[in-house]
Amino acid sequence: MRPPVPLTSFRVERPRNTAIPLLVSSPHSGRNYPSDFLGSASLSFQELQQSEDRFVDRLFETAPDFGATLICAEFPRVWCDVNRDWREVDAGMFDPKPPEDEVLLTAKVKAGFGVIPRYVSHGRQIYGQSLHPSEIRARLAAAWLPYHEALAALLSEMRARFGYAVLLETHSMPRLTYARPCDIVLGDVHGKSCNPDITELVEVLLEDRGYSVRRNTPYSGGYITQYYGRPEQNMHALQVEICRSLYLNSATLQPGSGFEETNQNMQHLLAGIAGWMGNGSLASRTCNHMAL
Repeated sequence: MRPPVPLTSFRVERPRNTAIPLLVSSPHSGRNYPSDFLGSASLSFQELQQSEDRFVDRLFETAPDFGATLICAEFPRVWCDVNRDWREVDAGMFDPKPPEDEVLLTAKVKAGFGVIPRYVSHGRQIYGQSLHPSEIRARLAAAWLPYHEALAALLSEMRARFGYAVLLETHSMPRLTYARPCDIVLGDVHGKSCNPDITELVEVLLEDRGYSVRRNTPYSGGYITQYYGRPEQNMHALQVEICRSLYLNSATLQPGSGFEETNQNMQHLLAGIAGWMGNGSLASRTCNHMAL
């Protein structure tokens, strides 16, 4: 039997206006830290907080006003990262080691950023001791599994009602060290996770607000975008990475001077998507595809 899901596992906010087939997901903005985790971590609370996509949930909190559904993790990604396969486990963190068939060694795991991370940024190790493998099962049951069950159910519900569903997977990123500035990176797994019209629409809406936008470099889409983005099944997923310096005070980890403007710009994005969906262009194309 699975342990009970904590009340702070995640929250879902349903449309407060005419519903549209848009699900906005914020899996890395959780700020409720389990007390036993804080007691076992070798880093300070502020160091752990720096791992968050801090306040991204607040940037998109008005999504239900535009007819979208919003799902946000309440737990921190440094405790359990739902944007990973459940098997992306760093076996070296655990004693005894977990079974080999429950371990998937990927580049993220090798870098220390598996489903239960070893590090926060800049190679700072979270734990000073090995963890028991029971931690894997407990965190997957309390956080990973219910979040993905909810994602899958909401997207299936939308597709059943509207014929298609769009997942907007929202994150934040550090300032990129490129010669050309970049405010936002859109990841559609190089055209594989969503209809190209959706990526184009979001890019145009963001550029309309003065943002410099790049596609797929260096973020082409994480596990959630890759797994749920199935255009051939009328399930579309697009990852949006927003530069934190646009809205966050990095010293205090509180909303910065640009927070309100960024929030307004995300509302512009949501309104644009809602208007486009209301025109029914993608829906009619989806229906034609289903009839073939």
